[in-house]
Amino acid sequence: MKEKLRILVVDDNKEFCENVKDVLELKEYEVITAYDGFKALDIINQNGIDLVLMDIKMPVMNGVDAFKKIKKIASDTPVIMITAFAVEELIQDALRNGAFSCLKKPLDFELLFSKIEEALPTGSMILIVDDNVQLCENIRDVLTNKGYKVSIATDSNSAIKTVKENDFDIMLLDMKLPPLNGLETYLAIKKIQPDLTVMIITGYLKEMDDLVEEALRKSAYTCIEKPINMDQLISLLQRIEKQKKSGKLEKP
Repeated sequence: MKEKLRILVVDDNKEFCENVKDVLELKEYEVITAYDGFKALDIINQNGIDLVLMDIKMPVMNGVDAFKKIKKIASDTPVIMITAFAVEELIQDALRNGAFSCLKKPLDFELLFSKIEEALPTGSMILIVDDNVQLCENIRDVLTNKGYKVSIATDSNSAIKTVKENDFDIMLLDMKLPPLNGLETYLAIKKIQPDLTVMIITGYLKEMDDLVEEALRKSAYTCIEKPINMDQLISLLQRIEKQKKSGKLEKP
């Protein structure tokens, strides 16, 4: 039997908590409630929580402060902020510090379900291959916060080794790599994992045009030019996942 995903609802309005709990339980989630930030921290310390819905405006400790404390003790747990008030500064503070999203009350439950699905781990494993370590880490931080499992390789040899040892779903591959170029790396990796979906990334599109075109002819999914638009990247990842579930992968 599949274990239910556990959601913590934090709001000082007890009636609101119970209403959200009832709705989420209909979707087969296990739901725990807390009426203040301190209780929420206690629960997260003692229980495996998969996702938190956190009201922003609460007495004693506001939701943003509670969220920041949660990130210190459970950094991989996605947090969706909720608010009935125009507290733009607090909303932006939460989003800057890694909150997954912010929803307004009264809750649009269809939107909430969609955000929960986006935030919870998808099971997709992504390999980022780029010799720019900071770029890799930046992308990893964003994608991890969106629920992806992310690994990094900074040269072609380590990329090939990593693919031999792990079963990845998607790879982001820079075209300009040491010691093999991106196309050579791509061809070597496709021999190991033929079903791996590969997105080419490059900051030198004109210089790398021939290699990119050849990779696309050899079934690379698409090419994204640097600087990477993260919204575009996440949209493409979601598209790939949806297509794979339907059994038909179509290039954009």
